[in-house]
Order: sequence, then C-alpha cells, then structure tokens
Amino acid sequence: MSKPKNLTLQQNLAIRLLRVLRYNKARIERAIELLPVARKPLFQVVPFLLHVNHPDLPGYIDDPDAPFGLNNYSLREQVTEALRVVFPESANLFDDMRKIWPRQRHIDALVLMGSIGTIGQSRDSDFDYWVCVDGSHFTSKTLKLLEKKLHLIEEWAEQQNIEVHFFLSEIDKVRNNDFGVAEGESSGSAQAIFLKAEFYTTNIVVAGKAPFWWLMPEKTTDAQYYELIDALNESESPDPKWFMDLGNLQQMDPNELFGAAIWQISKAMDSPFKSVLKMAKLEVFLENIDHKQPLCNSLKKRVHNGTQAPGEVDYIDPYALMFDELIEHYTKTDNQDVIKLLQLCLYIKCNCALSLSFNSGGENFKRQIMTSYVYEWGWTEQKIKKIDQIKYWNFQELSFLSKQIHSFLINCYRRMSEKLKDNKQTVSQEDMTVLGRKIDAYYSKKDNKIDYLRSAFDDELYSATVTVKTERTVDLDRRWMMYAGDQTKGPNKALDKALLRASKDPIDLLIWGISNRIIDAKSDLLLGYQTEPLVEDDLKVLARYLQKLFPPVRVSELPREALLKPARILNCLAIVNFESRRGNADFEQVKLVYSTSWGEIYAISGVEAVEALWFDLFEVAEKPGTFVFVPEGTHRKRIYQDFLERTDMKFTILN
Repeated sequence: MSKPKNLTLQQNLAIRLLRVLRYNKARIERAIELLPVARKPLFQVVPFLLHVNHPDLPGYIDDPDAPFGLNNYSLREQVTEALRVVFPESANLFDDMRKIWPRQRHIDALVLMGSIGTIGQSRDSDFDYWVCVDGSHFTSKTLKLLEKKLHLIEEWAEQQNIEVHFFLSEIDKVRNNDFGVAEGESSGSAQAIFLKAEFYTTNIVVAGKAPFWWLMPEKTTDAQYYELIDALNESESPDPKWFMDLGNLQQMDPNELFGAAIWQISKAMDSPFKSVLKMAKLEVFLENIDHKQPLCNSLKKRVHNGTQAPGEVDYIDPYALMFDELIEHYTKTDNQDVIKLLQLCLYIKCNCALSLSFNSGGENFKRQIMTSYVYEWGWTEQKIKKIDQIKYWNFQELSFLSKQIHSFLINCYRRMSEKLKDNKQTVSQEDMTVLGRKIDAYYSKKDNKIDYLRSAFDDELYSATVTVKTERTVDLDRRWMMYAGDQTKGPNKALDKALLRASKDPIDLLIWGISNRIIDAKSDLLLGYQTEPLVEDDLKVLARYLQKLFPPVRVSELPREALLKPARILNCLAIVNFESRRGNADFEQVKLVYSTSWGEIYAISGVEAVEALWFDLFEVAEKPGTFVFVPEGTHRKRIYQDFLERTDMKFTILN
C-alpha cells in the first residue's frame, strides 16, 4: 500500500533533485576540465575498477566472496573509450562487457570529497573517495576483501602518477558520526561532525546513491529530516532507493572545535596553505556559532535556488564560497594582515599562475573566478608575477612567509583554546595523545633539539649546493654559517639573502639541513676560508652518514602506535674529534646525535651526554643503532678505541 501523496512536496523535492543533479554534473565536468590530458581517462576508469573484478584489471581479488559492483552504475561511451586508452592490451575484454559485469552490487556509492571540481583543484590534488557500503550486508571477511581491493587500486593509481585515497565508509557508522581513529588521512574523533560538514560541502557523487541530505531544505531538524524521508514514495521522483541516509546536519558541535583545531595544525605540516583557510574557517564558525548556518547548508540553499558563483560562472564553487565567508568575517574585525594572508594562501593553493597565461587562451572557470578575485583585491600585474614565481624566491622570502603562516595557525589555535576552555571536548584521549605529540614534536623548542623549519614549502628550499663558512665572534668563539649556493668566490653583497642558518657548531648545521630537506647526501658541500681543521670531504662523508641514520621525517605521518608508546631512541651517532686538529692522536671531543620514535632529533656535546643515555641505548628491549664517526686520519682507530675506553660502551665505527 502506497503512502499518502503530497504532490506539492513531491514536486518541490523533484525540482531540488534536478538542480542538485545539474550541480553535481557541473562539478564532474569541472574536475575533468582541470585534469591534465593524461589523467582525464582515469576519472572514468577508477569507478569501473570498483564495479568489476577481473584478473586482467587492477584491483582483482581471487576469492569467490570478493565484493564489488556499484549501485546505479551504468556503462557510458566515455567509460569504454577511457578503458581502451588506459588498458590497450585488454581492448578485447571491453568488446562484450556482459562477461565481466557484476551479478550483484555491493557498493552503495562512490563519492569524491575535497578540492576536486573546485578552484582549489590543482595538478597534484589528491582524489579522496568515500566508498559507501551497508555494513549489515558485509562480514569481517568481505570487508577485508573490499579493503584489499581498494588498496590494490590505490597502488595502481600511484603508478599512473595520481594519488587516490579510498575511505571505506559504513553508512550506519557515518550516520552516527563514527569515523574511526586519527591516523594517516583519517581525523578520527578529532572532528567527526566537521568532517561530515566538509563532506557535504564538497562532495561529488561519482557513481551510485546520493545522500538524502541533498534533498532537504537548508534548515531541517532531525525530526523533519526523517519525516521527509518517510514521505517519499518508491517509483516516484525522487525515488528513495536512489539515496542513502548518511544523517542530517542541523548544527555544528562546539565541543569538536578543539580537536578540529589540533587536527588542522597537524595537517599544516604538509599542506599549510590549505590549513590556513581551514583553521580560519574554524575560528569564523566559533565566532558565529549562535546565529549562522554551517557552510554546507548555505551551499545547499544556493544549489536549490540555482545561485551563481563568484566571477559570473554558473554553479556554486564550494572553495570560493568558503573563502568569501572568511573574508566577510575578518573584514568586520578589520584584521587586514589576516585578510592579506588568506588572499595569498588562496591564490597559492589554487595554483592558477595568472601571469603566465594572460594571453594564452587557456580560459576556464578557475581562471575566471581567480581573475575576478585578484581584480577585487587590487593586485597589480607585477605582484601577480612575483607570486607566480614563488619557486624562485630566496630563502629569506620563503622563510618570512612560512613564519607568517605558522604564526597565524598557532595564534588562531590559542584564541580558540581560550574561548573553548570551559567546553567539554569530544576528541578521544588516544587521538588527543597522537595529535598532541605530533604538534609537540614539530613546534616545541627543547634543549639540544634540532628545530623543524616549519616551512610552508618543500622542494623549493632544497639546495643542490651550499657553502659553510666560519668567523670569530667578539668573545673569540667560532660562529658557523650555512649559505645557499656557491659563496666561495670573494665578497658577495647578497650574502645575507643566501644565509640559511648560523650555529656554534657545523654538525648542527648539517643535521638541521638534512632533517629539513634543505640538503641531502647529494648536495655539493663547499667550505669557505679558514675553516681548518675541517675539509670538504669531512662534511660530505658525515652528511652521507647523517642522511642514512637520520633521514627526513614527516611528523604528520608518524605511526600511531609509536606515538601512543613512550619515546625511544632509534639511532645514535657519536661524532668524535670533528673540530680537532687531525694530527692529534687522542680522543678530545664528542657530539652525540640521536633520533626518537616521536620524530625528534637531538644533538648534545660531551662525554657526560653519552653517559646520561647509557640506559636508553643499551638496557632497553629494542636496542637502537649505536655508531661512531671519526674523521679520516692516521690516528682514527686509536681515537675510536680511546672513545670506547672513556665511555665503556659499545659503539660501531662507521667506515
């Protein structure tokens, strides 16, 4: 027996559905438009690989219980064309799709979230897919088989130079805001409702069912949400079997803000420009918590109303909408420094390079929106060119911008912490421990700890050549400096701009440079004048060992298990007589460098430092590597033996 009909309601829902479908189609078209030509077919191929299970295709699972198949997925001509391009050796396989078409479909939906299909999409943007399934239809075995299939497709995509992440999402758990634990790309309990809001703001339904949320008016209570679902009739538009219930989002939870903030600071270690915008979004939400709708609901209202986006381009852009909301808030507070930083971060994150193709004819929706922005901001063509050439900025310019970014993140976090100090936070103790220790490792200053640069950049700071110089200070102590480039050819007026770091110790310069990806074992290390007894070979050999024992670490990717346990030493290197005259035959000085499982590196001078670490080095269950480096010389072995006798510890000499 069918439910009582409400024609007006049904008609309104049908109109909304048409507009949502139009918006979703536009987002897909935008995503493909911004993809490099070689990657365009992959957009069609990835869903297909989840839909089928064949030994000639990536993601094959050799098990009769292997789940695959996307609901509501149909074969389109562009999919077949893309398959023939990506898998030319399997072209015959696609002549008759009936042979590989699934008899059952186990995946309810494949949904993209994030910057794809927005002005934030760049050549290197990750593809973050939610693979939505009904958990009640799976056993622990079939869930693991599906996870394995997804992992195989991720590995194959990486070989195609595209980064794909699948998040296996059980619909009933998502409905209850259960997103697991904080690890890798998952924020766990740190920001469950915020993650759902981010999903609703940016999602693109690539295949399968759409969230019921899209049909509901922007101001919908939980009771109204389920009343509307119950009012839908099968076989009438919109048909409920074409949708999935991921839950309503009536309002945000202020108790999640603290966890969301520390998660963003953690993510800022890798994606600072994006994190500035997201951290600002959290602060704006906190300021407007009592009187403003979540951004996803504002976006949905615009989609339902057919509103246009910035730059007079059809359909709304989630990234631009978020940015406009931020600027509106900080304009009211008259914080011009923050506004300028947000403008710069948006422009760099979007990677549009307007000055490089003003007359190239490469016009697209992203360029139109960004052009309208820079015109509104009053940016000159000279300023745009300067920013577009950011990879050629000198170290001082890049460092200044990095300091601005991380200063904003920390200050924003402090302001929010002060306002939230009386709120009970929902982030779990374990997630808090993991995220807190990452932040501590990256940001905190400690005695003898090698600082992270807190850069907003990565490859841009690498120096293929550096010069190490020394000078005497007023109190006749030595001061060592590391400069970018070859600075050995006499006086250089631009020397200050090339300065990377100064220290009392050349070893500190090397380990700092290596741990911050500024130099590596392949860098050409040059010495200035009057650096005796050091010679360039000493620097190069030591750099090679430092790179091997203390490779650069991404704190954001530290294993969860390691952060939940006490810190332990991983490797320890005793550097003996590095600044002693090479003719000396006795042990004179030692510098101890060691790394921990929490992503920190320490450098301490003196025999006392070695003795203080005796228990952590030799009396623990998981013993770290313990090594000695003595510069090349006729008395090298004698110095090593003298060091062993003085410390009464077992260290292996590096040859």
